[in-house]
Amino acid sequence: MDHHRKSNMPRDNRSEWRDTFIYAANNPTTVIGGLWTSPGTTNENLYSMLEVFCVFTDTFYLRDSSNELVERDEQQLQPGNYYIVTAGRFLQFFYHQPVLTSNRFHH
Repeated sequence: MDHHRKSNMPRDNRSEWRDTFIYAANNPTTVIGGLWTSPGTTNENLYSMLEVFCVFTDTFYLRDSSNELVERDEQQLQPGNYYIVTAGRFLQFFYHQPVLTSNRFHH
């Protein structure tokens, strides 16, 4: 069997197992990631996860679907949609291939 050949099988739709979704603020209709929010998952955990999967050229913060700032703290992360806001750029890593994203957010 050729292990290097790409499969023609569609990827599993893992989004049905998630209750929390991440978007770039300048592209709020395209999901760039997600997770299942389990008890003990904090806002701080989400910020830390994003620092693992993305490289930012400037500081970033998160807003929720009500456009409220999500503090980087030990509060329980609530299921929902979160938007990455930064004045810089960030690289998102998908399937080991980086994608450059410009994320300009105007207040």
